[in-house]
Amino acid sequence: MFEFFYALPSQNRAASYRHFQIVPATGAIGADVSEIDLKTLGEEGYAELRQALLAHKVLFIRGQSLGIEDLEAVTLRFGEFGREPYVEGLPDHPHVVRVVKEANEKTPVVFGGAWHSDWSFQERPPAFTLLYGHDIPPFGGDTLYANMALAYEWLSPKLRAQLETLDAIHSPERAYGAEAKHNDLMENMAVRYGNADGETRSHPLVTRHPETGKKILYINPAYTSGIKGMRPAEAQPLLDYLYGIATQPAFTCRMRWTAGTLAIWDNRSTWHYPVSDYHGMRREMYRTTVVGEVPSR
Repeated sequence: MFEFFYALPSQNRAASYRHFQIVPATGAIGADVSEIDLKTLGEEGYAELRQALLAHKVLFIRGQSLGIEDLEAVTLRFGEFGREPYVEGLPDHPHVVRVVKEANEKTPVVFGGAWHSDWSFQERPPAFTLLYGHDIPPFGGDTLYANMALAYEWLSPKLRAQLETLDAIHSPERAYGAEAKHNDLMENMAVRYGNADGETRSHPLVTRHPETGKKILYINPAYTSGIKGMRPAEAQPLLDYLYGIATQPAFTCRMRWTAGTLAIWDNRSTWHYPVSDYHGMRREMYRTTVVGEVPSR
């Protein structure tokens, strides 16, 4: 059955800010930020930036010149560093992950190449993720984002009420377990995989955002392995239906990278998807996370 999906521009309209300019990326999610220098921005400016981030869910801050220490300093403006399982941080900067794909790699596989929210299997998954574009190919390598609050709001009241009673099971097994052989194809990244013990746990399938109060569909294809109390044959069709809603173009945006762009997203209310379409070209990024709260209803 055909269903017509839409988002209203009012759902992502920009407010007026004193310390920078904002232009929405789509009617659903995302915004470009300009007229800002993150290295000199003061406390009031960062408070405004956090409010813009909560409103738009992902910000694309162009024209920055950030070293590793600068990225760390910006990250700490939003909270404490998150824990980075399965990937190695830089030797002298353990909370900074270098995400690199060299031009001479044999396969087009990219790190994190599926719709997901970061580390949702953790007891306290990241609240925010920061990703800085250091060396960017002339085209390709865009990142897609999905608004999981809009995905929840689209559902019928009856289904929403049912989902709010359920807990989803989150596990790194498919991405980093013993059979996750795709990690071998990432030739220039130190990915630890093969043992996912101790990282499987359940979170409410619908969570309430701790800062905005909005209800969020808190599942994702990479790490959600089932629904507590349901057989796999019962849970998977429901999860697949919800995944299909979340990835409707009307609920997403597509961000094109340029060198010197910092993307910051609210990991509690978004998914992201790195597009693998730049094989044969070099791309180098630096990533940090900010620890979040235990997801709750």
